[in-house]
Amino acid sequence: MHEMSLVSSLLDQVEQLMTQHEARHVASIRVSIGEFAGVEHELFQSAYELLIDGSRARGARLELVRVPLEACCRRCGGRFAVNRYRFQCPTCDSGDVRVQCGEELVLEQVTFDADGE
Repeated sequence: MHEMSLVSSLLDQVEQLMTQHEARHVASIRVSIGEFAGVEHELFQSAYELLIDGSRARGARLELVRVPLEACCRRCGGRFAVNRYRFQCPTCDSGDVRVQCGEELVLEQVTFDADGE
Protein backbone atom coordinates (compact mmCIF):
# COMPACT_ATOMS: atom_id res chain seq x y z
CA MET A 1 0.00 0.00 0.00
CA HIS A 2 1.44 3.34 -1.00
CA GLU A 3 -0.18 4.98 2.03
CA MET A 4 2.70 3.58 4.10
CA SER A 5 5.30 5.50 2.06
CA LEU A 6 3.10 8.63 2.13
CA VAL A 7 2.87 8.50 5.93
CA SER A 8 6.60 7.84 6.19
CA SER A 9 7.30 10.96 4.09
CA LEU A 10 4.79 12.94 6.15
CA LEU A 11 6.51 11.95 9.39
CA ASP A 12 9.92 12.88 7.92
CA GLN A 13 8.48 16.32 7.13
CA VAL A 14 7.07 16.65 10.67
CA GLU A 15 10.43 15.67 12.17
CA GLN A 16 12.16 18.33 10.03
CA LEU A 17 9.70 20.90 11.38
CA MET A 18 10.40 19.71 14.92
CA THR A 19 14.12 20.30 14.33
CA GLN A 20 13.55 23.72 12.76
CA HIS A 21 11.37 24.86 15.66
CA GLU A 22 13.36 23.04 18.35
CA ALA A 23 10.18 21.23 19.40
CA ARG A 24 10.30 18.15 21.58
CA HIS A 25 6.70 17.03 21.27
CA VAL A 26 3.95 17.20 18.64
CA ALA A 27 0.37 17.40 19.88
CA SER A 28 -1.40 17.08 16.53
CA ILE A 29 -0.93 16.82 12.78
CA ARG A 30 -3.60 17.94 10.31
CA VAL A 31 -3.55 16.61 6.74
CA SER A 32 -5.93 17.45 3.88
CA ILE A 33 -6.62 14.63 1.45
CA GLY A 34 -8.48 15.28 -1.78
CA GLU A 35 -11.25 12.95 -2.87
CA PHE A 36 -9.36 12.36 -6.14
CA ALA A 37 -5.87 12.05 -4.60
CA GLY A 38 -5.78 8.27 -4.81
CA VAL A 39 -5.36 7.91 -1.05
CA GLU A 40 -7.62 5.75 1.10
CA HIS A 41 -8.32 7.51 4.41
CA GLU A 42 -8.62 4.28 6.38
CA LEU A 43 -5.35 2.90 5.00
CA PHE A 44 -3.62 6.24 5.64
CA GLN A 45 -4.87 6.18 9.26
CA SER A 46 -3.73 2.56 9.69
CA ALA A 47 -0.28 3.34 8.26
CA TYR A 48 -0.04 6.33 10.60
CA GLU A 49 -0.86 4.16 13.62
CA LEU A 50 1.82 1.65 12.60
CA LEU A 51 4.56 4.26 12.02
CA ILE A 52 3.93 7.01 14.57
CA ASP A 53 5.39 5.16 17.57
CA GLY A 54 8.73 4.80 15.79
CA SER A 55 9.00 8.53 15.09
CA ARG A 56 9.95 11.57 17.14
CA ALA A 57 6.30 12.69 16.80
CA ARG A 58 4.95 9.69 18.72
CA GLY A 59 1.76 10.46 20.58
CA ALA A 60 0.61 13.07 18.05
CA ARG A 61 -3.06 12.98 17.12
CA LEU A 62 -3.77 12.76 13.37
CA GLU A 63 -6.62 14.83 11.93
CA LEU A 64 -7.63 13.98 8.37
CA VAL A 65 -9.63 16.56 6.42
CA ARG A 66 -11.53 15.35 3.35
CA VAL A 67 -11.37 17.77 0.40
CA PRO A 68 -14.21 17.38 -2.12
CA LEU A 69 -13.51 17.29 -5.84
CA GLU A 70 -14.37 20.66 -7.43
CA ALA A 71 -13.87 22.01 -10.94
CA CYS A 72 -14.19 25.30 -12.81
CA CYS A 73 -15.70 25.64 -16.27
CA ARG A 74 -13.41 27.30 -18.78
CA ARG A 75 -16.38 28.38 -20.89
CA CYS A 76 -18.69 30.08 -18.36
CA GLY A 77 -16.40 30.34 -15.33
CA GLY A 78 -18.78 28.47 -13.05
CA ARG A 79 -17.33 26.50 -10.17
CA PHE A 80 -19.02 23.25 -9.20
CA ALA A 81 -18.68 20.05 -7.21
CA VAL A 82 -17.82 17.05 -9.37
CA ASN A 83 -20.33 14.34 -8.61
CA ARG A 84 -19.80 10.73 -9.65
CA TYR A 85 -16.71 11.86 -11.58
CA ARG A 86 -18.84 13.68 -14.13
CA PHE A 87 -16.50 16.41 -15.37
CA GLN A 88 -19.17 18.47 -17.09
CA CYS A 89 -20.39 21.95 -16.16
CA PRO A 90 -23.93 21.81 -14.75
CA THR A 91 -24.57 25.41 -15.92
CA CYS A 92 -23.52 25.37 -19.59
CA ASP A 93 -22.97 21.63 -20.16
CA SER A 94 -19.37 22.16 -21.31
CA GLY A 95 -16.80 19.44 -20.78
CA ASP A 96 -13.98 22.01 -20.91
CA VAL A 97 -13.30 22.13 -17.17
CA ARG A 98 -10.28 22.44 -14.89
CA VAL A 99 -9.99 20.71 -11.51
CA GLN A 100 -9.69 23.30 -8.73
CA CYS A 101 -9.32 21.08 -5.68
CA GLY A 102 -9.69 17.51 -4.58
CA GLU A 103 -6.43 16.06 -5.95
CA GLU A 104 -4.14 17.20 -3.14
CA LEU A 105 -2.43 15.64 -0.15
CA VAL A 106 -1.25 18.52 2.05
CA LEU A 107 0.32 18.77 5.49
CA GLU A 108 -1.85 21.64 6.72
CA GLN A 109 -0.76 22.10 10.33
CA VAL A 110 1.56 20.73 12.98
CA THR A 111 0.81 21.76 16.55
CA PHE A 112 3.70 21.55 18.96
CA ASP A 113 3.14 20.95 22.66
CA ALA A 114 5.41 23.21 24.69
CA ASP A 115 5.17 20.98 27.77
CA GLY A 116 6.01 17.76 25.96
CA GLU A 117 3.51 15.91 28.12
